[in-house]
Parts: sequence; C-alpha cells; structure tokens
Amino acid sequence: MTTDLSQFQDAFFEESSEHLTTIEDGLLQLEQRPDDLDLLNRIFRAAHSIKGNSGMFGFTAVGQFTHKMETLLDQLRNGKFSVTPEITDILLRSTDQLKILIEAARGGAAPDTDLLLQLERELAAAAEGEETPGNTSSAPASASSATPAAASSTPNLHRFRIRWAAPAWLFQRGLDPVRMIGELEDLGTIVSRRLDTSRFPAIDSLDPECCYLSWTLELETAKEQAVVEGVFDFVRDEGELTIEDCAPAIPPVVASDDSEPKPLGEILIESGVVSRETLDKALSQQKRLGEILVEQHAATPQQISQALQKQGDTATQAKKGGDAASIRVDTGKIDKLINLVGELVITQSMLSSLGTRFDMSQLPVLVERVAQLERNTREIQERVMGIRMLPIGSTFSRFPRLVRDLSGNAGKKIQLLLSGEETELDKTVIESIGDPLTHLVRNSADHGLEPPEERLAAGKPELGTIRMNAFHEGGSICITVEDDGRGLNRDKILAKAIKQGLIADGEKLSDDQINGLIFRPGFSTADKITDVSGRGVGMDVVKKNIEALGGTVSIKTALGKGTTFTLKLPLTLAIIEGMTVRVGRESYIIPLVSILESIQPTAASVKTITGKGEVVEVRGSYHPIVRLSEAFSIDADCQDPTKAILVMLETEQERVAVMVDELLGQQQVVIKSLEKNFRKVEGIAGATILGDGTVSFILDVRGLIELSRHGLSVAA
Repeated sequence: MTTDLSQFQDAFFEESSEHLTTIEDGLLQLEQRPDDLDLLNRIFRAAHSIKGNSGMFGFTAVGQFTHKMETLLDQLRNGKFSVTPEITDILLRSTDQLKILIEAARGGAAPDTDLLLQLERELAAAAEGEETPGNTSSAPASASSATPAAASSTPNLHRFRIRWAAPAWLFQRGLDPVRMIGELEDLGTIVSRRLDTSRFPAIDSLDPECCYLSWTLELETAKEQAVVEGVFDFVRDEGELTIEDCAPAIPPVVASDDSEPKPLGEILIESGVVSRETLDKALSQQKRLGEILVEQHAATPQQISQALQKQGDTATQAKKGGDAASIRVDTGKIDKLINLVGELVITQSMLSSLGTRFDMSQLPVLVERVAQLERNTREIQERVMGIRMLPIGSTFSRFPRLVRDLSGNAGKKIQLLLSGEETELDKTVIESIGDPLTHLVRNSADHGLEPPEERLAAGKPELGTIRMNAFHEGGSICITVEDDGRGLNRDKILAKAIKQGLIADGEKLSDDQINGLIFRPGFSTADKITDVSGRGVGMDVVKKNIEALGGTVSIKTALGKGTTFTLKLPLTLAIIEGMTVRVGRESYIIPLVSILESIQPTAASVKTITGKGEVVEVRGSYHPIVRLSEAFSIDADCQDPTKAILVMLETEQERVAVMVDELLGQQQVVIKSLEKNFRKVEGIAGATILGDGTVSFILDVRGLIELSRHGLSVAA
C-alpha cells in the first residue's frame, strides 16, 4: 500500500521556510560567535530536518544540496575547521540557493544550474579544508553565468556507465534502490540495466535485512557527472560505485515539428553554408538582454540580478496565487474561540427558550440576554481577528542578512538592532510591509549612514546603527526605522525641489512639508546612483504602499544626528475605526486615522479665493474646504460653512476641511470592497453596512482631495 504524501507537502514547505530562517539567522549570529557550539548544532539540525523531509517527498535535488551543506556544517561541529567569514559567506549563499531549490520544488522558477554546481564545488572544497574559490557573489555569478547558460540551450548528451554494489546496510536504513534508480531516470534515459546477484550467499546464511545486489546501468543524460554522482550521496561512503563517461558527447536528437519553421541555424547547416561547430560558436556569442544593458551601462550586474530574482519571485507568487493560503494558529487561540462559540450557543438557546414563553414582564431578562449576546459577539469578533494576527518578527528576520550584505557592499560598518518583534499585526499587513521596510533600511544604509572615515571625522563611532522597532500606539501599530547617520539636509532638499520645479523659489514650507518632498516620485538628493538607491524610486514606493494599507509615514530628522521614519498602520485591514457623518439624507464613514479635529468656523475665518474655491483659516494656516454635497452631487441641509461642521483631515502632509451637516458618532465598521462588487469609484475607499441595515460609503481622503483639486464630482 502506498501513501499519498502530496497532502502533506504544504506542511513541508512551511516547515522548510522556518528551518531556512533558523539557518540564516543562525549563520549571521555564528559570524559574531564562531565558538558557539549550541548555535552550530541548531543550524545543523535545521539543515538535517530539511534534508530528511525532502527525501520523504522525493525532492532529491533539495536533499542532495542540503547534504553538502550538512557535510560542511558537520566538519565545523567536530572542530575540524573554524568558522571564518569566507565559510559563513559560502553557507549563506548556499542557503539562498536552497531557498530557490525549495521554491522550484514547489513549482517556482528553476535554479541556475551553473551557480548550483559552483556552490557545490565551494562547499566540497570548504569541507575538505581547501581554500575556497574566490568570493563569487551570487549576483555577478548569475550575470557571468548567463552566457554559458544561453549557449547551453542545445546541451550535449553524455552516456555514463554506472557500476554500483550497494552497501549491505541499505535496507536496514530504509533506503530503496529502486527509488534511486528512478532518480537516475529523472536525469535522462537508462538505455541498459543489468542486475548482478552473484553476491547472494547460500540460503542458510542469508540475512533478509542485508543487501547483496549490484547493478550496472548505462544512462544517457545532458547532466554533468557531478549531478549523477549526487544521486548516490547517501550511500557512496560504503559499497562500490564507479561512474565513467563511456561515450563521446553526442548531439541531442531534436524532435522535429513540421508545424514549426526550422531554426535559421539548422537550415544553414543543411544548406552547407556553415558547419555545426561554427553555429555553436556563434550561438555561444549570443547575448542576453541583461548583458547588453550592462555593456551599455544602462544597468549594473547587481540590478540585473535583482530584476531576475524579482522575475523569479513574481513567477513563484503567481503560482502561489492559485494555491490556498494558510496560516498557523496557536492552539490556545482555537481553544478560546471554541469556548466562546459554546457561550454563544448557550445564549442563543436561552433566547430561543425565552421567545417561546415571552411576556412583557420578562422584558428585563430579554434586555440582559441581548446584552450578553452582544458581549459574546464582540469577543468572538476580537478572537477571530486575533487568529489572523502574527508577530512582526517574521518580517524583521529578513533584515539582519540584508544589512550584512549592504554593509559589505557599501564598505560601511553597520549594526542592526531589533526590538518589538513580538508585536502582532494582521497577516495581510505583514505580507505587505516587507517591501516598504526594505526600501527604508536600504535607504538608511546607503544614504543615511556615513562612511567610517566621515563618521570618525564627525566624532561619531565608526560603527553605524540602524534600529527597527514595532509597538502599539492607540489602535494602531507603529514601526520605526531609525539611523544615527547624517540626517536629511534641508537646504539640499529645497535646492533639488526648486531645480526639479516641484516648488517655486522662495516658497515658504514647513519642515514637515520639506521632508515630505523625498517621497515625490523621481526625487533624490543622492550625488550618485548606486546599486542600492539614488534613482528616487524607493521612497515613492514606501509612501504609496503604506497609504494603500491605510497607514501613514512620518519623518523626524536632525542634521548630523540621524533620521527616524515612523510607519503608522492599522491593526487590520478588515475592520476600521470610523466617524459616521451625515450630509443631507446620506451618511458616510471617515477613517478615524485621518481626522485631526472638527470645528465650526466663524464667518471671518472662511475666505473665497478666485479660481481656487473656499479656504478656512485654522490657527494661522489656510486649508481648502471640500463640500461633500458637491463632491457627491447630493443635497445638504447646510450651505453656509459657519452653520455646518468642518472635519479637518490630513493625508500625505496635506490638510483639508470636509464640510458635513452632522457628526453621528464613532464606530468600528467592516470594510466591503466596492471594486469586487461594483467598480472603483474615485473618492470612495469601500462600503459598509451600518447597524440599521443601510449601506454607507467609506471616504478615500486622498481621492477626495484630488477630486476637489480638479473641480470634479464623483458622479462625473
């Protein structure tokens, strides 16, 4: 009977992801504490778990590569070598490759075979105590390997003769020779196979747990010999194994397809114009787009490598998009939820019983039961929302490696300090803030922190510091990215903004407005463009992504002392705190996070500017007035601002006064997507159903400002 293991594969990928995080975090710590044997054992156990589990699911490539990492880790455990930065670098790059292999097993992009073999050679050399080949970073390696990879589109076939006498303990360790031969079939075609039973003993001395078999196989494959040898990694220490290339390279047989035109090269060969050698040489000189762009200095090899990585990630994400998302939940949370559901059932039973014999004398009992039902419902809502809450530490865990790489590339000494990793955030928000945080950390490392000599000259320690912290504040989550670098240069930002025509020369701006200019698309004060930043794209992305999550970004900076970016995010995207307002017969929800205050202005504070509409003066500053009745083409009770309510809203450092008839109160509302059920409407972020059953629109503050600025209404 065979067991279908495919149903457990998702669990394997989730566990592997956790083991990979353990390996990567452990290696980064091991670099600081090379003598920590407990840490080394933890890394080894994580790698061993991946190897063992991958073998169970038939992910041979993952198991074989992890086995090579494990061999090196074992040598380190046994004290044969010391942990050096070079070995750490190899293991970290191997971890990156292992991630790609696991994603490939999941259906993602295939790994770069050349890079894989290169790393295997480096791991083997390091395990033998040999000097490892140069520090070939993954990015250049990818770029340099592009040409042979392109040229290998018509790989040569090898015929390997494999003689294998299996070790006697093969069956005792649960290894299946048939499966191993099956792995060989995955690499190519077995053109001949012969089973040798000559080692069988007499029947009275036969041990059924011992293996006495030998095989001779001939395998035709496009893979290199090292790949074929990898199939026997687990058994080659004992037994006998010889693999020889028994035939010269044979050009592959290309299946013809009459429906497709022949390639130009094939036609030229058939016509006798060129030989196959000439064609192969010409193909080997064919360049990929990335190489051309690098030669034209339009992009660096690192940028091409990052784009290729992103392309692979996108393909993987697209594959994952079709899969059901899953989330691990603490059983304690499930138990509490089940208890609450039990309470809800009891309350429902009590109400049903009351309903069958209700009279007016039991009204106080009914009120009490309804209040109990309300309490149970609210608590269940909170518990269910809590199930989606995950610690932000899973997002923070990627940054030690990022800072290490940035530190090496920029020639700076940088330490990363993390705190608040246990702070919980909605799973959707956590999945969406990775990119914005990455841009902020890269920006701090590249622009914020000075080079060592500049820091020493400024009286600062040579070691720069980036701090990431997460904490609750009110009903929101705040995440800060702080550096002790040079800070934002106000004069430089102003000069660049005037040069780019973003502001007029002599225009008066507050410090917040000046700092906010760095979020404009294409804006950068960097003197030179690096692989990491300088094109004015990252900060723009940060602001857009965070605001798309309903959050805000603020900056505090001091010249020469550093900069702190603060991201303020909602706990969840499914429910928001909102203020219900009335305009005429309609009611709308304004997100509470955008509201500063509500006022009833005096006649003197309201002005009309020709061509720009109405403004209101609030503590010396003038802000535009948006009449919701005009924006939504509805009738309002109040046409005079001095008799209406102005709700002061802020988004992207812009303030606006929204004119409504009445404030109805604050409440939590469940967001329903308008785009999924109808279509996108400018100025509207979504809809919700109020307690009385009516539908109310949730305002998009940014969209309202844009509509007002262009004198349009939603109906238009």
